[in-house]
Amino acid sequence: MMNDPQAVDTLLEGQPELLTTEDICTLMRVSQGTVLRWMKDQDLPVISVGPRLRRVQLSHFRAWLLRADEIKG
Repeated sequence: MMNDPQAVDTLLEGQPELLTTEDICTLMRVSQGTVLRWMKDQDLPVISVGPRLRRVQLSHFRAWLLRADEIKG
């Protein structure tokens, strides 16, 4: 259950301040398509740093995970 702050903090321990889509794929064991869908449809906050380069601030990803159980899709 991802709405457990301690579990989320354990998952994110040692991660960089800005996560790549690949970082999130590895952490969550999902495909890049899933991560991109979360960014587009599930309001995962993203920073665009180029036409095909996206980063997610660690604190924003943490907050998103804590409410992820409420997200439909």
